[in-house]
Amino acid sequence: MVYCGKPSTACDRCRPRRLKCDRSTPSCSQCMRARVPCPGYRDTLDLNFRDQSDDVIRKAKQQSHRRSVVTAKSNQQVVRSAPLLSFGLRPPPDELAKGYFFTNFGGCHMPYLLMKSKHSLECSINAGLTAVGLAALSNLHMSPRLMLAARRHYATALSQTNHALGDASSFRKDETLAGVALLSTFELVTCGDGSFIDRWAKHMDGAAKLIECRGTRQLKSAEGLHLFTVLRSQIVISRVYEGRYTSSILTHLTEEAQKYRSPNFQVLDQLGLAIIRVCNFCAAVRDGTITQPGEIIRSALGHNADLVSILLSVPDSWTYSTAELPEFKQERTMHAVWGDKFHLYRNLTVSTAWNNYRSARLILHELIISTVEACSSNIIDEQTREILLNQSQKTSRQIVQDICASVPYHFGTTAGETTPTMSGGITIVWPLLVTANSRFASPELREWVMSCLDRIGHYLGINQALASARLLRDGMETRSWVSSEYDRSSRAPSLWCVLNGGKSSWG
Repeated sequence: MVYCGKPSTACDRCRPRRLKCDRSTPSCSQCMRARVPCPGYRDTLDLNFRDQSDDVIRKAKQQSHRRSVVTAKSNQQVVRSAPLLSFGLRPPPDELAKGYFFTNFGGCHMPYLLMKSKHSLECSINAGLTAVGLAALSNLHMSPRLMLAARRHYATALSQTNHALGDASSFRKDETLAGVALLSTFELVTCGDGSFIDRWAKHMDGAAKLIECRGTRQLKSAEGLHLFTVLRSQIVISRVYEGRYTSSILTHLTEEAQKYRSPNFQVLDQLGLAIIRVCNFCAAVRDGTITQPGEIIRSALGHNADLVSILLSVPDSWTYSTAELPEFKQERTMHAVWGDKFHLYRNLTVSTAWNNYRSARLILHELIISTVEACSSNIIDEQTREILLNQSQKTSRQIVQDICASVPYHFGTTAGETTPTMSGGITIVWPLLVTANSRFASPELREWVMSCLDRIGHYLGINQALASARLLRDGMETRSWVSSEYDRSSRAPSLWCVLNGGKSSWG
């Protein structure tokens, strides 16, 4: 607060014109002479002292900004300006990276990492956290310097993880498995094209082997159970789009996990088991173990019924509500909302589980439709064909709409925000790709999906989303988001190529 001297008592019209005001009421003589309404007078008591805190803060920020510009020019570096890096007193890059990670990802998705990072100075967790955070910040600010630092920390995390895997005393620790999870997250953040899938899949293979060796003991602690749940979901997804089987050990551990889970969350393991069975069924179709159309259709319908029965009996905390947007005279589709409805969920765990369920069902119904369409009339009669196609098409359209309706929750739109969290952004990429590659996605919906993926990439620094959007823009039609190089490798064609009649649109 500062004393500003004696203020003018003239009315608001006379004061800027420097006219002599007699302060008469209801109107001064100058305003009466001009035949205009008198605007009135200020309270001089309130004007004796003025709060200049905002001015001081503004000037300090301007000085800090000038200093940062001079420093940037002297270093001959061009970095995109952003509020996150414009403070006068900036924390070390490593701490800034960890703060970004926990704010946007670890706090709600992997909360145990915060505690582990405080007590494990030499383990791979700290190096992994720093690598992921720096990589995301590098993408946001287009800073090669930050990316170089991120890759150094990644190399350290990879070395420490490999060392822990070779040490009998560290092999089964939660810290080692968490390090593997962070390495896979780094691949999602830094990928530039479809080739990242090979590297990410290798991390998932390592995580799967490590989980199998850890056995049921890992399920008895809250941290171990959470790690198992997060990685199991990623492992099964990787197996689905690679068309590979899931191990029987992972299936057994999923069955055992229910014993250590609270009743309200046992649905996670029930759903996990059902999706594992879907994964193995798709692998059997891909490698030719199941070839008869009737058997494929019956099995797909059975797996679909299992998924539906699980979600019909979920606890109240797992249900979601549907909100409707008011009618707009012009554009009905908002940037973060497709159509006129969106879903409200209890938390990200619930919304992610629902979308994994929807993605699995959409895969099954796409397989049913492809099988029915390929069958001749002497295998399936016309009436049965019509019923199967109508049911699967109707269900698929509804699933596509439901996945789209879940996106605003992942973007924070329902909470008055428009920017996704890192965890929400990563977990929605796979459902969005399944949706965009569905035959029931219109060109307009594909464009909207690509805009959502761009938003995730640009606002959170997750290159996986940008690479996925680029694949969609390039005309990916194989219902797979693996690159052409991957499809041409020595591995067998993906499941989606099988669904597409064994033909790949990559040429």
